[in-house]
Amino acid sequence: MKLEEGRTLEEAEWISAVLDGQHQAFGHLVTRYQGMVYRVCIKITGEAESAKDMAQEVFIKAYKALPSFRGQSSFSTWLYRIAYRTCLDWKRANDREWRHRSMAEYTENDWVTSQTPEQEALRKEASFELGENLNSLAEPYRSVVQMYYFQRHSYQEIADQKGISVKTVESQLYRARQMMRKTGEEWR
Repeated sequence: MKLEEGRTLEEAEWISAVLDGQHQAFGHLVTRYQGMVYRVCIKITGEAESAKDMAQEVFIKAYKALPSFRGQSSFSTWLYRIAYRTCLDWKRANDREWRHRSMAEYTENDWVTSQTPEQEALRKEASFELGENLNSLAEPYRSVVQMYYFQRHSYQEIADQKGISVKTVESQLYRARQMMRKTGEEWR
């Protein structure tokens, strides 16, 4: 595990303490990452209560899986993957439940707040185009965009994880946005 000053060194100590039976040390990890995990959960679930429930489930899963953490990626990346997969599983289950409801089970509120087929088609098309646009980026631009916009890492966190300067992160994000704008215009 790459040990940097401060943050990663503390994390390694907390992880080691938990694995040595000092279970209260996991609370430090929860405190540090509860905001990130909640943001992932709210983005996928779209509901505050469900996001809180999912965040709790994520930390339970992470606690149970902590012995399998090998340090090949940062702890935040490992935790992010657990959060993302947990929420996607929740979303799949809820989408299936929603599709299997009979017409009689829909409430008036369901009809008012649901998207029209046209809105849903436009949303899916825009999402597909964004994904295609992002996938067309070469490295290091793709990973910087993913880390900044989807994983919500700060410039400093990205710089630390990639071993580059903050100015380089800023430059790569600027260039990536320019490339994505150009590609987006070509599609229109």
